[in-house]
Amino acid sequence: MKQGQDITAQFPGVLIIHQKIRGNTVGTHQHEEHELFIPLQGEIQIQVPAKNQLLTGGPGKMIYLPPHTDHSFQSNESAQGERLILFVEDKFWKSSEAAAHEACATSVSQLCKELLFHLLIYPKTKAAKPLLNTLLITLSEMLEASANHSISNASHLGGKTSDARIQKALTIISKKYNATLTIDELAKSAGLSTRNLNRLFLEELTLTPKQVITLHRVDRAKHLLSQGQLSVTDVAFEVGYQSVSQFITTFRTLTGQLPSSFTR
Repeated sequence: MKQGQDITAQFPGVLIIHQKIRGNTVGTHQHEEHELFIPLQGEIQIQVPAKNQLLTGGPGKMIYLPPHTDHSFQSNESAQGERLILFVEDKFWKSSEAAAHEACATSVSQLCKELLFHLLIYPKTKAAKPLLNTLLITLSEMLEASANHSISNASHLGGKTSDARIQKALTIISKKYNATLTIDELAKSAGLSTRNLNRLFLEELTLTPKQVITLHRVDRAKHLLSQGQLSVTDVAFEVGYQSVSQFITTFRTLTGQLPSSFTR
């Protein structure tokens, strides 16, 4: 495959691209489809301005973007830029029973890569639809597993980085997650601008500071609920929420269960 030449495979509701180009930059834009990047060589960076996210991926990683997500794209200039890109129409995504997910960078599934390459090589296969369904379900499960892994390891995030500034911010969060702690205050305490704080968190932890605060709150809430001494309302206020409904929604989104299921 020559540099700059794309190989594509089109299916109803799905487009697969095998791209080889380095030093590529695309300004802020969005797509109507779900989008997946799997770097094979080189590194890519996806900036999501609305959430101040910087998603970084290289070999062994994948980056997912939900539909209508404003983002910019940049690939490394110093290495061969080879990657798989997947576009999936929302209608087909939902028909495959794949769940909704937030933009994220996570470990790549080898099965996803194998299915994508098979469909690229054999675009006229009669098994395209079941293979695509398997691909999307596998992808959705990987994204869900990644979210659950982050939730269950909130207290061990410090082991993922050696940056003293991030370590300091994590210490502050662990002590003040249930207080009215703003990201601006957190950044100032860590000796960083708000933008650099978010950038470093995403690069080192693949989470924003706000997400880390939420993870600590949910972890603490699970512990308090399991003791059975406080009501759901009491726990919500104890871990820093001003709205019980917001607490319930967040708890259910991150754990897949209602807070009441953790009470004795």
